[in-house]
Amino acid sequence: MKKSLITLAIAAAVAAPMTVSAAEAKFFGYSQITAAVGKGSVGNTADSLRFGADRIRLGYKIKQGNAWGKLQADFLKGADGQAKIGVDEIIKDAVVGYKFSDAANVMAGVFKTPVGMDFNTSGKNLDITKRAMEKPLVLERAAGLMVSGRNISGFGYDLGVFNPTGRSGAVDFGTAGDAMGYAGRVMYNMGKTLHVEASYGTSTQDSGSTAEDYTVFGVAGAYKMDAMTFKAEYVAGSSVLGVKDADEAVWYVHGGYAINDTVEAVVRYYSATQSRPVGNDSTLGNAYIGANIYLAEKNNARIQLNYVLASGDTDGADAYDGVAKGYTDDIFLAQFQVGF
Repeated sequence: MKKSLITLAIAAAVAAPMTVSAAEAKFFGYSQITAAVGKGSVGNTADSLRFGADRIRLGYKIKQGNAWGKLQADFLKGADGQAKIGVDEIIKDAVVGYKFSDAANVMAGVFKTPVGMDFNTSGKNLDITKRAMEKPLVLERAAGLMVSGRNISGFGYDLGVFNPTGRSGAVDFGTAGDAMGYAGRVMYNMGKTLHVEASYGTSTQDSGSTAEDYTVFGVAGAYKMDAMTFKAEYVAGSSVLGVKDADEAVWYVHGGYAINDTVEAVVRYYSATQSRPVGNDSTLGNAYIGANIYLAEKNNARIQLNYVLASGDTDGADAYDGVAKGYTDDIFLAQFQVGF
């Protein structure tokens, strides 16, 4: 089954530009191969050198007039992986849309929900090697319908309705029933210099469930001045995994400095806090120190090096065990990305 899906995806991606000759078609893909030294994330006791991968992506984008579409698969997600509301997680994006104007771009399918600035940054363009501690709190990808607007005197928006967002690490909806997901985001851009945004989302429970609806709120901003880049984000989730008064929040601050066209130095500090209806509150900190080395244009070839320093409740009876997982011990991370 897995081989059949992979073969079908590759055949469709290759055939699409030939069969839709009147359309503008773009074929893309990239691989991110990793190495790590350290004990790693919560529950991982290995302390030796380990190799792996973060993403192995392949897909295409098609545009014909105002109609457009996108298909993207991640071959790290096996065809026998967890299917969420009928769409296996090997499919990252399967979306079609129509752009009426800058103020109204309508899309339907499987795609990212509009909560989280870093989450809505392409995995190919991340500032550090990992999507980190706030990622499990957002609503992730889901099947749904969304209307978006951009370049409205600098403002933009996204408004979407979705199936229950079961790919989110903070959502446990049980059976779908009449459960739904809703999300919205507003933003303001001042050219490429300043970006600010605020977002809110919820994934509801079936009316027959005794679990709580999950809600998430986020604010974020980014500022770029010459060689320097500054970013900050705050994401807070309530009723994590459907448990009343089980809340978590994550914030980070980020700085980057382009030493030259090839090397950028980066630092980022994360703090994650969890509170539970029973038990103690706890906090975990992760500080990333590293460099991005660009070997080709547009991140088509890049090496990322990060050393992560763990702090806070990293061990003992009060150890941090929230869904927003981080590193509980110092670790060195490396990633080599090549794509087109």
